[in-house]
Amino acid sequence: MELIEFLTARLDEDEQVARATVWDGSGNQPDWSLPASATVDVGGDEFYAGDRTIADHIDRHDPARVLREVEAKRRIVEEHGIVHRDIGWLKDGGEEYDETPVCGTCVPKNSHFQRREDVPEGPCGTVRALAAVYAEHPDFDPAWLED
Repeated sequence: MELIEFLTARLDEDEQVARATVWDGSGNQPDWSLPASATVDVGGDEFYAGDRTIADHIDRHDPARVLREVEAKRRIVEEHGIVHRDIGWLKDGGEEYDETPVCGTCVPKNSHFQRREDVPEGPCGTVRALAAVYAEHPDFDPAWLED
């Protein structure tokens, strides 16, 4: 599984879980609140969390926020998507070129590098950082954290 495919699947899961909290007839809302010390109001019901700190955490990560975060992360992944570019590097006193999969934002067109090993192939550090949030997932590849 490729990193961007993995990250997109995790964002899809986050979106599905957030949307599932609001269903027809539930009265639930995506924006949650803290009407009392350790109680989270989801619109159609209230949940007692037993602790103000836990309730505050639940409230701060309500479905509306999760959906905004998913959308923001999708835009970042799209902006830092992989493109195939002719990348140049120095070799034997001249330049050599190769079409290489690189981040379309972080590696501008007509980029040149000192050595072939310096070409940052594949997803950039920005996409890797977004994926690192899901490091506990069984499909996560620790190699994705390496530069």
